[in-house]
Amino acid sequence: MINKTNLEERLDKVISPVMNDKTPGMALLIAQGDEVLIRKGYGLADLKTGRKISPDDNLIIASNTKQFTCMAVLMLVERGLLNLDDTVGKFFPDFPDEVKKVTVWQMMVHQSGIKEYFEEDRWEPTAKATTDEMMDIIKGFGGLDFEPGEKFSYCNSSYVMLGKIVEMLSGMKFGKFLKTQILDPVGMTNSFAPDYMDDKPESLIKGYTIQEDGSLKEAEYDMLQVGYADGNIQSNVDDLLKWHKYLYESNEEIFLSRENLEKCFVNTKLNDGTETGYGYGFFINGSKYHEGHVEGKHEIWHTGGTAGFISRVSRFVDDDLSIIMLTNYEGLPKNEMFFNIIKEIYA
Repeated sequence: MINKTNLEERLDKVISPVMNDKTPGMALLIAQGDEVLIRKGYGLADLKTGRKISPDDNLIIASNTKQFTCMAVLMLVERGLLNLDDTVGKFFPDFPDEVKKVTVWQMMVHQSGIKEYFEEDRWEPTAKATTDEMMDIIKGFGGLDFEPGEKFSYCNSSYVMLGKIVEMLSGMKFGKFLKTQILDPVGMTNSFAPDYMDDKPESLIKGYTIQEDGSLKEAEYDMLQVGYADGNIQSNVDDLLKWHKYLYESNEEIFLSRENLEKCFVNTKLNDGTETGYGYGFFINGSKYHEGHVEGKHEIWHTGGTAGFISRVSRFVDDDLSIIMLTNYEGLPKNEMFFNIIKEIYA
């Protein structure tokens, strides 16, 4: 049962020692149904000026973008432009033969075997790369790490490729597609999806990383921050609550049929029938492949992390509870903070 008694006071005691007027911080929103329980900023948006974070501020949500990417793909399916069993080879005939057999569905659910660009020996050239340059980098990785469908392995590279497919079939840049076809129609008018680092909305606050000596450094606004279709949305807690209300509380079909939208929340399986705990851009409860879910709760969730920013957005379906946690503090132990918040909510 949710304990609302003195919730803000109890959360302050948990959060303030970690995020305060000397550290980067967090925008936090907790809502149950139509009732907003907490909407608050902790810590600083700018360490130099001392400006505090506001819930109105935009932060990078990183991999929480992936659910929007999957929605874009499903929109193209409904328009008759794409099938989920279409293969990489249909769109990228110059990719290695082994990669060309991977399906769109396998890329969406992280069963592709495509090599991950966010690895220490691979990511350096991507800091300034355009989407097309990024595609060449991924193509250059060669073959697969495993046979498609045999494993669950989280893969940002496959989502870069999905974004390129959306561009090819829609005739729009991926960010423009998200903005005009999903974000604005749902009412997320304060959210943005840049396609390159020359597009930096003024609403985005600074992100900070922790150095080896423990000092904080402002993260550079390059493609590691901007992201591709794997993580390019900048949003705030209010817009993400609108997103949750549309997903979980509405029957509207603004950009996608409810039938296809509900498929995003279905646990997918490997070739051998093992459940992965992942739907289309959402983690579904937990599995042996990932930690961080709340035991005993039906939770649909995702995290995101990039240079200077971390996000955790969860929906506890049976309780109509949304928890939206956005930070500009890359060094934050996000799971520890999230679970400390959860303990107070369900105390």
